Amino acid sequence: MKVFVISKGMPTEKYPLNGIFEFDQAKALAKAGNDVTMLVIDFRSRSYKRKYGFFEYEKDGVKVFELSLPLGIYRRALPLLQHFLVKIYKKAVKSVGKPDVIHAHFYSIAAIASVLTKKFDVPFVVTEHSSKLNRNIKEISKLDVKLAKKAYKNADKVITVSNALAKNLKENFGVDTIVIHNIVDVAHFQYVKRTPKDVFTFVSVGNIIKIKGFDFLIEAFADAFNDDKSVSLKIVGAGPEMGNLKTLVNQRDMNDRIFLLGEVGRDKLEEIYQEGDAFVLASRSETFGVVFIEAMATGLPVIATDCGGPSDFVNEKNGYLIPVDDKKSLVDALVKMRNNAYSFNTLEVSELTVKQFSPENIGNTLTNLFRGIIR
Repeated sequence: MKVFVISKGMPTEKYPLNGIFEFDQAKALAKAGNDVTMLVIDFRSRSYKRKYGFFEYEKDGVKVFELSLPLGIYRRALPLLQHFLVKIYKKAVKSVGKPDVIHAHFYSIAAIASVLTKKFDVPFVVTEHSSKLNRNIKEISKLDVKLAKKAYKNADKVITVSNALAKNLKENFGVDTIVIHNIVDVAHFQYVKRTPKDVFTFVSVGNIIKIKGFDFLIEAFADAFNDDKSVSLKIVGAGPEMGNLKTLVNQRDMNDRIFLLGEVGRDKLEEIYQEGDAFVLASRSETFGVVFIEAMATGLPVIATDCGGPSDFVNEKNGYLIPVDDKKSLVDALVKMRNNAYSFNTLEVSELTVKQFSPENIGNTLTNLFRGIIR
């Protein structure tokens, strides 16, 4: 089966997370026996330094046709972007043949890609990940609502990556979706057996933005372990709230125990997980929560908030699920995890995670779904 995957970007050494969900899924579909081509339309602003133009190449068994232009306004330039995407599509078809299925990720790109199913009569699948839609429709911008409606109206199937997001799409847009969790490339996050150390280390990973709750986590950690220098917290990620977090760490006099490490590549991230004793993220909203899966694949028990995606997979066997923005519950969970992390069956945590979220499992599930809609 020939599958075209439409993406907003491709991961690079400088921007390892750009388009990572789409590329991981493309690789999984290829390993499941499909002929996979990615059509990439990257319109990030000039602040994201990269080469501009049209590029054709192959990466990890996936053929890629990529257009990179520094518009920075891609969601407001729908006709222009659809024009460009049609040109890329025609180039790809000339090179590899017509697809059986087109699969787009995120409503904004799917709204652009919807032109392909109408123009070329190819089955169209949308996978929705966006946290922007994981809320009441009154809190979503009119433009985002318009783009989402356009994307879903033209889709043969809509996939969501969690039950919470599926519920919100049904309530906000009347869309019935299929829940297929994100692929996590668990091969990059290997299990290690840990033994207690002099310093117990919590690991937290995510974009440094308000919705991830790092400010809340720092406050709770400082309250929980104010006088205990045998506990540390490593925060991995980059974003606009980094300055505020540094100020908060200084204010709480935690520079010797809370470490803001910035953004790192997968190899370094695996090392950080493996050196840790537990994982925690106090998100206010998550459509899925890939970082939890990465951490659990290495055997870390986790603390998560009941904020959407993690509610699907965090349970008493792998960690603690607590209310959102409940400081006492987070403080209590941190202390409880500090005292009980080594009572979890960490090998089982890893094995069950790998089985559920592996590329092989998700790749086969998607392949079967695609077969069911081929016209």
